[in-house]
Amino acid sequence: MKLGLHWWILLGVVVGAVLGTVLYGAYIDEARQAVLGTEYSRAQLAERAPAVAAEVTSRLRGTVIYQAIDGIAEIFLSLLKMIVIPLVFFSLAAGIAGMGDMRRLGRIGIKTFALYILTSLLAIVTGLIIVNVIKPGVGTNLVVPVEAELKPVPESFWEVLLNMVPENVVASAANFDLIGVILFTLLFGIFLLATEEVKRAPMVGFIEAGADVMLRMTRFVIALAPVGIAALIARMVATTGPEVFISMIRYVVTVMLTLGIHLFITLPALIYLFTRHNPYRYLRAMSPALLTAFSTASSSGTLGVTMERAEKGAGVSKSVTSFVLPLGATINMDGTALYEIVSVIFIAQLHASIDPNFTLTFGSQLLIVFLGLMVSIGAAGIPHAGLVMMVIILQAVGLPVAYTALIWTVDRLLDMSRTAVNVASD
Repeated sequence: MKLGLHWWILLGVVVGAVLGTVLYGAYIDEARQAVLGTEYSRAQLAERAPAVAAEVTSRLRGTVIYQAIDGIAEIFLSLLKMIVIPLVFFSLAAGIAGMGDMRRLGRIGIKTFALYILTSLLAIVTGLIIVNVIKPGVGTNLVVPVEAELKPVPESFWEVLLNMVPENVVASAANFDLIGVILFTLLFGIFLLATEEVKRAPMVGFIEAGADVMLRMTRFVIALAPVGIAALIARMVATTGPEVFISMIRYVVTVMLTLGIHLFITLPALIYLFTRHNPYRYLRAMSPALLTAFSTASSSGTLGVTMERAEKGAGVSKSVTSFVLPLGATINMDGTALYEIVSVIFIAQLHASIDPNFTLTFGSQLLIVFLGLMVSIGAAGIPHAGLVMMVIILQAVGLPVAYTALIWTVDRLLDMSRTAVNVASD
């Protein structure tokens, strides 16, 4: 029987955890003795944890096996970064181009796009509130030996807007300035729709082909995830110890809680507000699509079931489903947007407890909200695509991409859950 990718990823997590624990156990006693001496208290151990982790890392770097693990991990992270710029451009532009002629689409196109933006923003705000209340990254006592790239962060709303406009989009892409690239792509897609159809068709064909190529390349990189994740997890556990997994419990609870609020409270409230129909009867009619989305973790792969249930189970006209649902599978990712926000702020909270020089300002959170919305539009409808898009936000606020190793450890369950929310929102 052929194993699914998520099982291989889970196997990679297990292998990496075991290997990392073995390496950690081989050097931790020597490192503690070198930093703390032979006699030390639990309080001293907690206080000097960063120094102990650094000592463990320095000892591991001299071993051949750690050098191999570190090399594989860095190559995998570089592959993730490599695909981000073209993936965002082609996916986002294709999503806008897929709307067709906006003048011909009329009110349904405007309503659909506006509602998709509204639900995504509500999901993001929900995630932002809950993660700041629970603070899953605070007090974890987890030491991850990575350094943030100190980037200037916007201090006001107007500074966020100013930083969005690139002077040179090519330079923005070269410097990994994703905000400028995203704004250019949005404008490019909008004005492409306004171009005469004869002139637009070749460019739309190129963009759709580019989006398909990048989707295939993304699948290729994700297919390498079991090996890359095994190396990332092994490297992290080798320097921090297996306690890293316990620290993720509050994060998982936070993500699942916010997804549950959006699925069972926010979306039903919108359904009732706009239709005056029982929203839970509607969700019950759509349950086969939601369960399919949960099991496959792919909104694109679920599209056929979603359209069938919307037409035959919920009584939505084919003219509506044939436009709204394919577009939604491309640009409407409420669960992904919510997940990106919670995950990045969790990582920021965690890093702030390690690095006193790093602070997550209000301007940074505004930036994360904007990017969370944009990357949810550009995310591919395939398993684990949200993790690839998270690289964008981490890079934008100066957080190390290596932190994604933490998220990979629990991503399968969260991926399945957020995909069900994505489809429910469609």
